[in-house]
Order: sequence, then structure tokens, then C-alpha cells
Amino acid sequence: MGTSLFKANYGYKLIILLTLWQAIKTNEIAKERVEILINLHKNLYKTLKLVQERIKKYYNFKKSKGLDLKEGDKV
Repeated sequence: MGTSLFKANYGYKLIILLTLWQAIKTNEIAKERVEILINLHKNLYKTLKLVQERIKKYYNFKKSKGLDLKEGDKV
């Protein structure tokens, strides 16, 4: 007799209690959540890029360019 892969791996038979309507409803909710997560990821990515640019400008502004020495100055 054939055994399902699920039963072979986990030792019991998989029982699905969802009706078709529940599955469709769950699928719609999952799609909405995926869209929300995608939008959140895009917003976080934009914010991260903005923060990186500002840190880069600040670092370059504060970066020491060395001492202003001319030939003949005492060190």
C-alpha cells in the first residue's frame, strides 16, 4: 500500500478541516496581508536609503581634512 509523504515524515495522516469557502476567504486575507507586507517593505527600504544618504553627508562633512599647514610652519 502507498503511504503519503506527510505520513511517512510525521507519522500521522494529515486531516484538512477547511471547507472551500474557508479556503477562499483565507486566501483573500493572505493576499491582503502580502500586499501590506510588500508596501511596508518598500517604505522601510526608502527610509533606510534616506537615512544612509544623510549619514553619508554628515560623515563627509565632519570628516577631518587634515591640518592646515603651510611650508615653514612650526610643527
